[in-house]
Amino acid sequence: MSYCSENILPPATPLTRLVEVVELLGFKKSIDRIKIDNQVGSYVWIGDDNNISFVGVELYIYKKEDCISVETRTRVGRSYWDLKLQNKTISLIKSLFGGTFYTDEGVNRYMPLYYPEPSKISCSLYVNRWIFNNAIAKPKIYLQSRSMTGDVARNESTGIYWLDEMNPRVLSNNMIIPYLIGCWESYFRNSYISILKYSYNIPDNALKNCRISPAEYLKVIKKEEFLEMILADSLSFQRPYIIAENFRKLNANIDITSWLKRPYHRRRKTLLDSITEIVETRDYIVHTGNMDLRIFDKQIHNIMNDLTEAVDRAYQGFGQVFEFDPSYDF
Repeated sequence: MSYCSENILPPATPLTRLVEVVELLGFKKSIDRIKIDNQVGSYVWIGDDNNISFVGVELYIYKKEDCISVETRTRVGRSYWDLKLQNKTISLIKSLFGGTFYTDEGVNRYMPLYYPEPSKISCSLYVNRWIFNNAIAKPKIYLQSRSMTGDVARNESTGIYWLDEMNPRVLSNNMIIPYLIGCWESYFRNSYISILKYSYNIPDNALKNCRISPAEYLKVIKKEEFLEMILADSLSFQRPYIIAENFRKLNANIDITSWLKRPYHRRRKTLLDSITEIVETRDYIVHTGNMDLRIFDKQIHNIMNDLTEAVDRAYQGFGQVFEFDPSYDF
């Protein structure tokens, strides 16, 4: 489902000026590999420092015999700022070039903003959780689609080391673990950036462990890199205890250690300890080229469930600290 608009402009509208206006609004030219009749421009807006996009705003320019038309489109998952930019685009094109516009609301009617502007930190943290959701879905689809045949591809241990070591199912499951830890690491790094960027009252000593090289300073000055990303990249976001310490320095109320120590499925082992072991397994696989011969299908699904539960606890904790209701409407 999507929300669309169309501006119908006079045929004498200068196309080059129209393109300049579109680009001044922050739209970037996109590559449209499907050739569409009369289409002379394809653009997309994906947010900026002050406006957080969830799905972006698409814009298409068509040159026809009797008019020039500009179409915009956002998907159902759009953010407040996606809709605001869409309305702004419709309005500015109408005021500069005239003509008529159509939206899902009718002729010359803008799409209403039904709710007040949300906090940027809540939206940014929501996007991070959404990205993790999409990333963790990929190995789930892979496991559902994977076909393992033959006696060697058992889904349980034979008790014989060399046979288990030749099991393609075990190898496949082991290869998933570094990817999963990469998703885990990316979620917390992105969330750190969100809090650093949009939170107030960051303590003066919060960044004392961050290290920036002269070359990185130059990239920031030349606007080739964002400072908050460089700062986050200088820190580690794999082991839960280190992650917790990084966030605690940003805000003393962010207590990831406690969140991950809470009971989970009546297990004796906490999520904190379980995920620490998963990270150690990842390091063992990556740095030695060996496998953990205990990782069958049940174990890899448990790992994905543990990581997802831990991320959800962190997201819910962020909601408590920064006073917003977590959303899972992905």
